Amino acid sequence: MPVRFLIYVAITALTRLLISNVSHHNPPDIGIIYLCGGILLLAFAILVVRYASSAFPSVKVEGPRRKGETSRDTEKGEL
Repeated sequence: MPVRFLIYVAITALTRLLISNVSHHNPPDIGIIYLCGGILLLAFAILVVRYASSAFPSVKVEGPRRKGETSRDTEKGEL
């Protein structure tokens, strides 16, 4: 499971906690600021992970090949 999905789950959990706190506890306090800061921090973490995965991919992506053209690294009969 990619790390981004786990961060999305964490954002969802913090958002549900924020909604619960706002609806049940009327006087706002510093806890709401902490929850909003945590959600913002996780959103920033998703941006960092997405940038890192696009800038530094884990597998090498080869360009398109023409029909009949083979890679020099693979031998004949090897997939």
